[in-house]
Amino acid sequence: MLKTFLSLLAFALLFLGCSSKERYKPSDTEGSLPLTQRFESSIAEISGETATLEDGRVITKEGLDLTRFPKGYRFVFKNEEWSLAVKTGGEIFAVKNENESRVLRLPKTVAAASLKGDLLAVIFADNELALYDFGSAELIFKEPASESTAVDMRIANPRFLNDLVLFPTLDGKIVIVNAQTKILLRTIIVSSEQYFNNIIYFAMIDDALYAATPYKIYTLGEKESRIEIEARNVRVDTKGVWVATKQGELIAMTHSLEIVARQKFPFAHFLGLIVTDDLLYAAEKNGYIITAPHDLSSSKVYDFSLEEGFFYTSDEGFYFDNVYLKVR
Repeated sequence: MLKTFLSLLAFALLFLGCSSKERYKPSDTEGSLPLTQRFESSIAEISGETATLEDGRVITKEGLDLTRFPKGYRFVFKNEEWSLAVKTGGEIFAVKNENESRVLRLPKTVAAASLKGDLLAVIFADNELALYDFGSAELIFKEPASESTAVDMRIANPRFLNDLVLFPTLDGKIVIVNAQTKILLRTIIVSSEQYFNNIIYFAMIDDALYAATPYKIYTLGEKESRIEIEARNVRVDTKGVWVATKQGELIAMTHSLEIVARQKFPFAHFLGLIVTDDLLYAAEKNGYIITAPHDLSSSKVYDFSLEEGFFYTSDEGFYFDNVYLKVR
């Protein structure tokens, strides 16, 4: 009897905790933002830099793309020539145009990939790093896997810098390899948390490197800087660095990661962040778009109709389920 009572009490407390969970609720809004477009197909998968629709079409940071992949493939990368999608088991499907495509069969499942010329950089799902010849699928370089217990689905792709390949690993590191000499030059630790510690944001801006895990943000430019912030979203451009945090804050920083302004939105759960020439746009889980100038000196809140499903942020708008909201 006592055991039954304790079980019921635990259930009641759990229900009470769930039902009383605080949500972001602005005191006032500026009205509603209308949706820009609705698609016939919903988002099936996302990564840190791409999204795949259920009908095989893809979304890049530039927006909806004309490329389409067969069912079962997850889009991971696009450059001026090729688009790459991966399939569980190690298969890479590469599309150049409607008349040219190729399939590469690698030994295990790929988490992220990038291509420059004939050099294919791969991060496998077990955190092993490798370079392949894109034409022959010949292995050029391999760095054994280091342990990564669990990862955020927003996995960043490798980057190329002259002869260097920069791998953002699944355990919070940046591994720098010289592609010509096949030598590992340096390993940078961004953060060292045990769970969900992969690089979720990775960019080169004005010859400076920026990387973020869900726990820390790192930059290497004129000097090396690191700051501990629980980031949901990070954006960097030539004017500065902006972060939406797990604590419901928007933060503005210099390129050396010095905080210059911050604004709190109690209980806000941010899904995406876009920086335009003069404004920040932050999408909030309960159906709001918050706008603010770069210095966060003020803010406005708008209602918008948030659909259930995956959420993806491009450079010009928010995609969620099968709808799109353009902001620039």
